[in-house]
Amino acid sequence: MKKLLLSIPLVLMLVGCANLDIKSAKHPKLDKQASWSVLPFANNTETPMANDRAASMAAAVLQADGETVIGNLPNDTRTQELLGGNWKKRYAAALRNAHRTGANYALSGSVDEWNYRAGINAKAAVSLTLWIVDVHSDKIIWRGVANASGGDFSQASTSNLAQRIINRLIDRALDR
Repeated sequence: MKKLLLSIPLVLMLVGCANLDIKSAKHPKLDKQASWSVLPFANNTETPMANDRAASMAAAVLQADGETVIGNLPNDTRTQELLGGNWKKRYAAALRNAHRTGANYALSGSVDEWNYRAGINAKAAVSLTLWIVDVHSDKIIWRGVANASGGDFSQASTSNLAQRIINRLIDRALDR
């Protein structure tokens, strides 16, 4: 009986954990002294500005991990983003700027899900794809995709899940 009572909190904790699925290419050989630029992220969701939130988080994670991030984040104003914007145009302009500023690598990605389901089944759900571009060759040298959703008892927000995903993907890309 004691074992049963002790196992109930463990089961509840496991049910409340976020489900996380990550797939990525093998990490590339990167120059440890390289500088980085963060390019715009595509927003494939119905959540306005989810892409700019993810790009800001990715830049912060890179800097927190000791990487040199140069340039400004290519974020549009809220009005432009709500009207749709032109992701391909923003991406190309940011990549040209990465060339001009001397970045070695650029990080970009897409936000494929960013929502919080309300009600009895309330939980956050986030899906992201990240890729690394060798700025000198304009070639994508690494890709990774991950999705996570909070469990039934989880209090994780979409931003919390997104940051966990970005951390894990960048750790894989940089072989940490």
